[in-house]
Amino acid sequence: MKTTVERLDPAKVRLTVNVPAVEVDEAIAAAYKRIAKKVKIPGFRAGKAPKPMIDTHIGREAVIADAQDELLNESYGAALDAEGLRPLGQPEIGELDLMEAGKDFDFVAEVEVRPELTLSSTDGLSVNVSPAVATDREIDAQIDATRDRFATLEPVEDRGVQADDFVLISFVGTVGGDAYDGNVVDRYLYEMNRGMMPEEFDQGLVGLSAGDETTVTFDIPEGSSNPDFVGKVAEFEITVHEIKAKVLPEIDADFASNVGGFDSVEDMRTSVREQMDRTKALGHSREVEQAVRAALATRLEGDVPEVMVESAKGQMLRDFVNGLESRGTSIQDYLQATGGTMELLESGIGEQAAQSVREELALESLFRHLGSEITDDDLDAEIRMLASDASADPSELRKKWEESGVISVLKEQITHRKAIEWLMTDGNVVINEVLPESEQAAAGTETKKPAKSKKAAKPAKDTTEE
Repeated sequence: MKTTVERLDPAKVRLTVNVPAVEVDEAIAAAYKRIAKKVKIPGFRAGKAPKPMIDTHIGREAVIADAQDELLNESYGAALDAEGLRPLGQPEIGELDLMEAGKDFDFVAEVEVRPELTLSSTDGLSVNVSPAVATDREIDAQIDATRDRFATLEPVEDRGVQADDFVLISFVGTVGGDAYDGNVVDRYLYEMNRGMMPEEFDQGLVGLSAGDETTVTFDIPEGSSNPDFVGKVAEFEITVHEIKAKVLPEIDADFASNVGGFDSVEDMRTSVREQMDRTKALGHSREVEQAVRAALATRLEGDVPEVMVESAKGQMLRDFVNGLESRGTSIQDYLQATGGTMELLESGIGEQAAQSVREELALESLFRHLGSEITDDDLDAEIRMLASDASADPSELRKKWEESGVISVLKEQITHRKAIEWLMTDGNVVINEVLPESEQAAAGTETKKPAKSKKAAKPAKDTTEE
């Protein structure tokens, strides 16, 4: 089979395919065998009817038309793979003359494909990422979180309720003047400002002392767990029985010993730092790669086909919903819990999809710019890595995947990985490790100042696609 490609614009090509006569004859012979197994001709067993009988009952033109359809589908897919094209829709082929035995079969297809866009430049890429090691503030925050787990609640008698207290309360609630299921609560230890009740409820408790009573009213907002209550007036008659404050343990040798058996606070901090550094190291290379991909995408020139964005968006949305369902959560439950809407969710995923597609096209543009190639060894290595059966023959898998159109997807993955590897090793990308904004503010810095700048390191092996 011979193929030629004419690029009509960055996202559309004219693909010309020549199928030699020998393959045409093979396709016709296969069609006769296929039809012979299906058709019932008196006096002949299934699959044994000779061609003249099939021609009489079915018609030779019908057989050749069937062969042509099969050959067209196979040769079109093979031509796409041979030219490294990924179609974005169905091809425009038009009317074809019926092919003839012993003669070549030619057809021309025009199809929208992944565009070959260009980059304005590959020089001077610089990205900001978080430090690869834990900062002192992060260690302090981790230790504070541990202190919170070991905190005790102590009664308070000399002041009123404050925003971070625990309050032992009883209350009777009504909605729209009517009682509801569970509206009477007796001596419940309520934690302030944790979102368990609307803000008006918490604000009504602030300043009250043990023994005080109050009435709090507010309109039930949108997003309530009970849609029938939305817009109605809620009223709570509340009695404060006791106020308790959270008391955190001192950071001393006793605390270090109790939480982890450490001999000193310094030993505890060292252990926390080592653990956090290990955790950060696992995600740092991925963060660097994502930042480099995004930086390269800003250099991409040209428009991204909307059909690519919509396809990526659909796949991301399906993956998101499937992930929720695998954890026993429906999309409706998720939206209710987060207070979001399907429109907002789809909008956010759409933005992610547009960015992801732009990054992929930028990597493919870089690959072409470098004059890189995908070798048979590259494909075999990719197939061996992805094969679920380690003993499978790569050549057999490759043939199977070529027939199913998977090879072009593998080539994309290899293209993206090779482009990233070049950026991270030879692209002279400057990686600035920048303190988080919270730490910059604490340090009194007005602009982002890098903690460290360095050349990008080679990415991990599994950094292929999002």
